Amino acid sequence: MNESRLISPKFDLDPDRWKPMFYETIIEVPVLEDSVAEESIELNNMPFILVRIAHTILGNTGDPETSGLYNDGQYLIEFSDEKRNYGKWRAHANLLCGPLGVGSYRELEYPIFYPGTHAIRFRLTNTYTRTLSPKEDNFRVQLLLAGVEDSGRVQGGSQ
Repeated sequence: MNESRLISPKFDLDPDRWKPMFYETIIEVPVLEDSVAEESIELNNMPFILVRIAHTILGNTGDPETSGLYNDGQYLIEFSDEKRNYGKWRAHANLLCGPLGVGSYRELEYPIFYPGTHAIRFRLTNTYTRTLSPKEDNFRVQLLLAGVEDSGRVQGGSQ
C-alpha cells in the first residue's frame, strides 16, 4: 500500500485546512504532425501543492475506426510557470503522466509547491497527422492538475 507523501507533521497539525483541488484546461491541438498548441491554467491565490498531471483526448475515442480519435497519448507535453521550465524536454504524455487505459495516472516524483497565484503554461506538440471523421482541423486534449490547496485556518481550529 502506498502512503500519501502528504501525510506528515506539517499536514497533521491542521489537516482540515488542506483540501483536494483540481484545475483543468482543454487545449485545441492541430491534427497535423508537429503542430503546437498552448494554454495556461491560473491557480487560485492560495498555497497549492501539485501532485499529479493527467491528460485525455476528448471525443469519440471509443470507436477510433469511425472517428479517427484514439486516446493514444501521442503528443508531447512541456510545462512551465512564470519562473521556470519543468524540464529541458518535451515529454511524451504517457511518460509524464502515465499511460491511459492500463492503470492510474502516476504522481509526480517531486510535488511542486506554489505559494499563491501562478499561471501554469502547457505546450502540446502533436506527434503524427491525424485523420478525423468528420474532417476537423483540431482535436481536444483535456489536462487536469490534481493536488491539495491550503484553504486557511478553520474557524475554531488550532494554529
